[in-house]
Amino acid sequence: MSLSPKAVLVTGSASGLGLSIAKSLLANGFLVTISDINPSRLAAAKADLSTTYPPEHLLALEANVASEDSVKALVDQSAAHFGHLDIVINNAGIMDKFDPAGDCDTKMWDGILAVNLTGAFLVTKHALPHLLQAAQPSGGLIINIGSTASFSGLTAGVAYTASKHGLVALTKHTAGFYGPRGVYSVALMPGGMNETNISDAFAAGMNVEGFKAVKEAHPKMNNVPVDHVARYAAFLCEDGIGQSANGSCITLTGNWPEA
Repeated sequence: MSLSPKAVLVTGSASGLGLSIAKSLLANGFLVTISDINPSRLAAAKADLSTTYPPEHLLALEANVASEDSVKALVDQSAAHFGHLDIVINNAGIMDKFDPAGDCDTKMWDGILAVNLTGAFLVTKHALPHLLQAAQPSGGLIINIGSTASFSGLTAGVAYTASKHGLVALTKHTAGFYGPRGVYSVALMPGGMNETNISDAFAAGMNVEGFKAVKEAHPKMNNVPVDHVARYAAFLCEDGIGQSANGSCITLTGNWPEA
C-alpha cells in the first residue's frame, strides 16, 4: 500500500456492507468518508468507528445519492476535507419487492433506478475530476457494488435486476474510457448476505408470486459473509490491484446460483 493514505468515499455506509467496508478500510490506514441518507444510522456509525479508529481518518456526511446537488456537495466536501479523493465505492442501494414487470409500480421502478444506478452514475460523474487528479501519482478507482442480480435474471424483482445489470454496463464503460487515463473501475457482485438491512424493503410486504419464482429458480442459496466482501473491497484499493482488475465484474457468491 502507498505510504501516503488514500482517501475513500463509501456511499450507503452507515450500516451493513457499507459500514463493514469502512471498517476494513480504516483498519488498513485509509482516510474514509462514510455517507448515508439516514442521519441517525450515520451518527451511530460515526460513534462506533470513532472508538476504534483515529478521528482524523474519518468523516461522516449525510447525503442522498438520488439528488445530484446532494452528491456534488458530498464529493466536494469529502475531497476538501482530506485534500484529495482517490477512490469511490458506490455501495448505496435499495431492494425492490420481487415485482415482475407486469406488477411493478412505476414509482417503485423510478425509485430503485434512482438510487441503485443513477446514484452510482452521479457519484462517478462528480468524483471523476478528483479521481483524474489522483490518477497522476497512483491511479484513481471506482468500485461499484453489484449483486447476483447483475448477471442473473431471476434473483430479485425487475427493477432491482435492471438496476444491478446497469451497474455492470457503467463499470465496463467507465473502465474502457477512463482506464487509459489512470482511473479504473471494478464491480463486486456478492450473493445474499445476512448482515445487511436489505430486508427493510419488505417491511410493507412483498410480491409473494415473484419471491416464489426466485426461490424455485434457485432453491439452494449460499450466504456470503459481509466481512469477506468488505475485505475484498479493501484489497482492491491497494496500489496497483484496481488497475490490474480494471473492467472486471467479480462474483463473490459461494458459487450461488451457479458458476
